[in-house]
Amino acid sequence: MAEKSGRGSKDKQAAKEVSPFPVFDPAEISKISSRNLSAATRAARAWCDGAAEINQELVGFVNDRVKKDIETASAFMNSKTSEEAFHTQATFVEEALRDYADEASKVFHLAADLAKDAFTPVEQRTEQILHYVDEHAGDPPKAAD
Repeated sequence: MAEKSGRGSKDKQAAKEVSPFPVFDPAEISKISSRNLSAATRAARAWCDGAAEINQELVGFVNDRVKKDIETASAFMNSKTSEEAFHTQATFVEEALRDYADEASKVFHLAADLAKDAFTPVEQRTEQILHYVDEHAGDPPKAAD
């Protein structure tokens, strides 16, 4: 009977050492998933903030351009001579091209900032994971507790 008792404790020990997850520890996966979700949430928040900023910039630009377009249309219709109308149109085209080029530059800079801000949490989390993998590369699988 003593042999059975000894054998039973060996069976329990062997059962404890054999994990249904021989490579991954479920508790560790839960922690990792939580950290990944946190990084994804920060990235999504940064993206939404950046998108809102770009939207505000574009709405402001469109409002300003519509005002200028209406003023130009009024000046064009009130022109007394063809020379005055041509000058009004030429000035309008010049200003419009400059305004659109300036706005495109602003939006591209905002988009670059958005990308940097949105990818920073992902990059940081990736570095943490790679560091973790490097540290635990040679570790044997943990037993399930």
